[in-house]
Amino acid sequence: MIVIGHRGMRFVEPENTLRAIERALKCGVDAVEVDVRMTRDGRLVLMHDETVDRTTNGKGRVRDLTFNEVRRLDAGKGERVPTLEEALEAVKGRAKLVIEIKEDDIVKRVVEAVDSHEMWREVILISFHHPAVLQVKQLRPEAETGVIFVCEPVEPQELALRARAEWIAPGLTYTTERLVLRAHERGIRVNTWVVNTKEELVRARSLGVDAVTTDRPDIMVSLAKSDMLI
Repeated sequence: MIVIGHRGMRFVEPENTLRAIERALKCGVDAVEVDVRMTRDGRLVLMHDETVDRTTNGKGRVRDLTFNEVRRLDAGKGERVPTLEEALEAVKGRAKLVIEIKEDDIVKRVVEAVDSHEMWREVILISFHHPAVLQVKQLRPEAETGVIFVCEPVEPQELALRARAEWIAPGLTYTTERLVLRAHERGIRVNTWVVNTKEELVRARSLGVDAVTTDRPDIMVSLAKSDMLI
């Protein structure tokens, strides 16, 4: 089972920072997940929310701030808000980077960033915006992609097939044995989130998922690779 660090290692380090990414990598994750938005002047930065209010000492929408204004903010423990390019450099050759595209109109810029680092074998692009996932495939058919959802679709595998994606990423609450089975029948892999306890990991494994996304790589990596869940 693949273990993915959620926003790096958000329960231990400031989320979506290089410090969080580095800490997750040191725990031995197979991949690190980050969120990407664009500043007013067109720079791609790691930020989950539409605003910087929750995760930094600043205020305002990312789209209304310049990169320099975002960069001056403290993202926790003295960390600065990283660029997507810095995240790509941090994981290259060490793990996969799962990039969640938070905005429909940044797809082309994200693809160009991955192009410039020659990292298509080390990146998975995912989004709640399923047309954005399809756009990635149209631009780079070789890209590995996934669709995220927080619901219980009648035919979840069809969401992936319509977006030409290899992965579906349902919230743990909506991940069922039937969902996993039907996805696997169509050659689609399942990444469930967010898995933070041993009990949740036991459940995820029993359902047959291919990957779990966790806020606690320091706990989940060792559990997932041990015999303690059998």
